[in-house]
Amino acid sequence: MSLSDQTLNAAEREKVQRFLATNTPFIGPDWDLLRDHSASPRDACEAQVLGGAFNADEFDDIRASLQATLDESFDHTQNMIVSPAARFGDMTLCIFTASGDLSLASTRGVMSFCANAYYPIKYVRKYFENDPSVGLREGDCFIFNDPFYGGLHSPDQGSFLPIFHEGQLVAWAGIGLHEGENGAKDPGGMGPNIESPWDEGLKMPPFRFAENYLVRRDIMNFLQNSCRDRRLMGADLKVKLAACMRIEKRLKELIKEHGKDVLVGGLRHNIETLSAEAQRRVNEIPEGTARGQIFLDTTMREDVLIRFHCAVTAKGGKLIIDMRGCAPQFANRPINAPYSSIRCGVLMALAYFIWPDIPHTPALLAPIEIITDPEGLVSATPDVPTALNMQPLFKVISLLHAAIVRLTFGTPLKYANPMAPWFNQVVSFMYGGITQHTEAVGNICGDLNGFPGGAKWNDDGEHSLCPSFAVKVDIGEAEDVEEDLPFVYLVAKRLLLDNVGFGKFRGGGGYEFAISNRYSDFWGFAAIGGGSKFSTTPGIFGGYGCSTYPVCRIKNVDVFEAIKRAPERFQPSMIYLMNEQPFENATYDTHRAALPFEMAAKGEVYLQSQGAGGGYGDVLDRDPERVMKDLSERVVSADTAREIFKIVFDEATLAVDIAGTARARQQERSARMKRGIPYAEFVKQWNRDAPPPGVPYFGGWGTTDFKLFVDGKLSDTDRPRPVYMPDPKDVRIAQLEAQLEAQLHALGQGK
Repeated sequence: MSLSDQTLNAAEREKVQRFLATNTPFIGPDWDLLRDHSASPRDACEAQVLGGAFNADEFDDIRASLQATLDESFDHTQNMIVSPAARFGDMTLCIFTASGDLSLASTRGVMSFCANAYYPIKYVRKYFENDPSVGLREGDCFIFNDPFYGGLHSPDQGSFLPIFHEGQLVAWAGIGLHEGENGAKDPGGMGPNIESPWDEGLKMPPFRFAENYLVRRDIMNFLQNSCRDRRLMGADLKVKLAACMRIEKRLKELIKEHGKDVLVGGLRHNIETLSAEAQRRVNEIPEGTARGQIFLDTTMREDVLIRFHCAVTAKGGKLIIDMRGCAPQFANRPINAPYSSIRCGVLMALAYFIWPDIPHTPALLAPIEIITDPEGLVSATPDVPTALNMQPLFKVISLLHAAIVRLTFGTPLKYANPMAPWFNQVVSFMYGGITQHTEAVGNICGDLNGFPGGAKWNDDGEHSLCPSFAVKVDIGEAEDVEEDLPFVYLVAKRLLLDNVGFGKFRGGGGYEFAISNRYSDFWGFAAIGGGSKFSTTPGIFGGYGCSTYPVCRIKNVDVFEAIKRAPERFQPSMIYLMNEQPFENATYDTHRAALPFEMAAKGEVYLQSQGAGGGYGDVLDRDPERVMKDLSERVVSADTAREIFKIVFDEATLAVDIAGTARARQQERSARMKRGIPYAEFVKQWNRDAPPPGVPYFGGWGTTDFKLFVDGKLSDTDRPRPVYMPDPKDVRIAQLEAQLEAQLHALGQGK
């Protein structure tokens, strides 16, 4: 029977319709909302204010007051929050229009935590506001983390509070932060062992956790019971509510001062002004296309080559970002990214590296079109895990950054220094277990926030400054971490020799660090990076990319006892410890930069280093005095100065032989000319029809005659399909069984 069945009268049809409307089995993601980054049209109040005469200076006053409120609230929240990452600045606060468009965000922190939050707000308005079982009232506060409902990835949580004036919804206050522990399979919520969406812990579509400005005890109990760190979860729910209430209080004060209509109009005016400015800047870009690709060398469980491709085209007043040709999504690995996360990567590339002078809101995306393959690694579906979707997201930032720098290089007006890509990997340790204070915890170290900067067109990149996804964040103090957690930093943020992107201007250097469990009988570590075998961060205009950087381990040792017995045998250097192997009977190994969670006995050592920012320009154009300065500061070695930069110098005094250096560089240029071949001949030699045999390659191959390869084999379709990877343990067991069978067979033949 259907509603159009002629046997039903009007009353019966209405009854059936009412029943269906109030008994929906499940409200899933709304794909129309999720893939749309355009701002909503003006509502009636906004249209009335902006359609007539208005005082733009008054709007500026309101914007300045709200910006100060957000930044001040950021400081207050950072001092109250329990989440380690948020204490280091991995959060943001923001204000939305009544319809859910982001108008203003704090100038510090991670903008993407709020850049996606328009979606859950619009979702609540569409599905819950008029639902009699939910509704929307003053003092309600909502929470979410599911990336298919507006979250970035599952360890991040966002909250938002509606703001009313005389019963009318006028705005929303919001906060987003990296919470970390959420009850996932691995402590901290984003480990390599995650193989399905059901391994990712809490999967929260937007729902109300506070009513009438009070956190509901039953909801808080449920959330605390669903994760390892109950203190963190409980305290931070209250802090999120308090942060939103603080913003609401100031906004209501501004309504008293300026009137409701002026505030509402000002929030919308900010969005429209920024959209128009973004459009103006896109119009300045000469028409053309710049392409790039980056490879990730791991699924977090096995070594592979995963392609990320991007073609950026400026045409007809639009910036078209085409990411077709990226790898397929992986059905049982956590490195997939929803389209909404990739959109955040696009916004961060624009706001942090191309147009850093204007406020960071999705309004910048007004003239941007994003194209992806359906069900690919950068447009994942809800049936695959996405906990480590920052891997694609960070690659998109680097790809877009480099492509747009090339597109805009010849324009007379630039809004930021042209520069090489920033380092783009999460180099840090996840941890979990029972602390020396007998608390169950799981999270990530703040070391990840010290990404090295890319070289600029006129200067070197900064050493380990801040991540490519945030501004003005911290890496935390080792002493503070050691007070809370049972591990010790044996090496803390020490710049690693020759770990820079070489070029006319060099990229910033990355640091190394080493940690060891000391005070817990139940403790473990994991790592979640790529780049141990294939460089992830390219240089630009002839600059070198960053180095590779594995995880190293020293197992079966108590380093604290070993140092007591022979302190002279310890040096705070990964190169020394791994090459000299000073501790007898210990086992030393290197591992890909992604390390599945494992237990760590007291005194076992885990070592890691960051890569570097990309280099800019030809190494032969680098000022020799800059090379000598780097040499004196142990940023580069004497071998690098001679062999890469072709500097002739006195190693004792670091005095440069200017004439000798000129001859050495001219010899290298002549050698380059001899090695060089015509471009058409180079293309013929370089281009191949397929990846090299035996390389586990995933993604598109070529640009004009496009082909899709999965695990190094030509796909039978050009549409990405989910890739299932075998369990590495099963692969290893099969290898050992085959070896054993071969040995037994050989013994049998010998008989």
